[in-house]
Amino acid sequence: MFKKLSALFLVLAMSISLVACGNAGKEETKENTTSENGKERGGTEENSSETIKVGLYGTITGPNALAGEMLEKGGRLAVKQINEAGGVNGTPIELIVYDDKSSPEGALKAVTRLIEVDKVVAIAASNSSPNILATTQLSEEAKLLQVGGGTSPSYTNAGFKYLFRGTANGSLPNSAAVDAMKEMGVKTIGILSVAAENGESGVKSFKGFMGDDVEVLVEETYQPTDTDYTGQVNKILAANPDGVLIYGMTNECALAIKQFRRNGYEGFIYGPEAMGVPDLVKVAGEAADNVIFGSAAVIPATVEDAINDVEKAFLEAFIAEYGELPVSDVVYRGYDSVMLIAEALKNASDIKDPDSIREAMLNVKGKELIQGIYDFSEATGDGLSTARNYIIQDGKNVSFAEWRKANPEK
Repeated sequence: MFKKLSALFLVLAMSISLVACGNAGKEETKENTTSENGKERGGTEENSSETIKVGLYGTITGPNALAGEMLEKGGRLAVKQINEAGGVNGTPIELIVYDDKSSPEGALKAVTRLIEVDKVVAIAASNSSPNILATTQLSEEAKLLQVGGGTSPSYTNAGFKYLFRGTANGSLPNSAAVDAMKEMGVKTIGILSVAAENGESGVKSFKGFMGDDVEVLVEETYQPTDTDYTGQVNKILAANPDGVLIYGMTNECALAIKQFRRNGYEGFIYGPEAMGVPDLVKVAGEAADNVIFGSAAVIPATVEDAINDVEKAFLEAFIAEYGELPVSDVVYRGYDSVMLIAEALKNASDIKDPDSIREAMLNVKGKELIQGIYDFSEATGDGLSTARNYIIQDGKNVSFAEWRKANPEK
């Protein structure tokens, strides 16, 4: 009898152990992390099975975590507003968020999970262009719509059928910045850029707009993990260019700006829309004055400074939800991307058919959101055709056109 009882207890113990191991495996696969508002990343906005699953992934941790956090908050606010307005044709959206950990490998892992485990119908893609590019083969093979928050020109106009952009193509702000460069009489330029895909494609875009009007005297690069660019800065300043172009992520640009100023450069600095993020001024301080950049939109100093009613309404809703103004224009990318996905889903004849969703996306035309009026009918993946120009003065982003009118002698 004792042996039989012992055997029974052993079987029960093994069963409990197997259940525990199974649950542990599920938790590891889910890899949820709790956000500051108590919601789980990798979790959902709605817990009902009667929902439409949409994914979002971004640089929520890592060196570009600030931007990734804003992407997520913008996306979550969009979902809240969509669902409060009745969802997609009566069905609420369920937002599933993953952290790509600021790396292409992390993005691959996130998109694989969204496709194979979560079975989403569309994805609001990362604010990092290299991370988006790392996932394109997966999403194209799955015929899954991705609306990216990265600005690199390389992932649109590239033949991808299911890849779109929820912000301005980086070439548009670059073109605006070069227009300002030429207006300021720049004939020669020195370039410092990050040795990564976004830096390479961004500089190529700038050069294309500069053409023969602006000569590149010297070009230096740095690694994404570098924080000291003194050697490169000195080489550029030794060439005595009329202006300096810096191309990289916001934190990198801020460090480079400080180092140029510290080494005696007092002229105008030009760069990508990453220079419009408020953190640039926080890090660079007074050194950020006379930095010129293009952008689809920037975060204003106050709600009253919003450029139009659409932006003002968003900022008021954001403050009501999170208690403060957003700290990066990447929040607009998350919001616009999810709104564009919802628009396509509303007009798709069958949301279970990827080609139906894609066709509906191509039919999005005249859709006004925060960053402009979207039109995807040309099937390039880009929906915006213009960008604005800004200059930093006294720590604030101001209209370059307005500043120029007030300062024609400069």
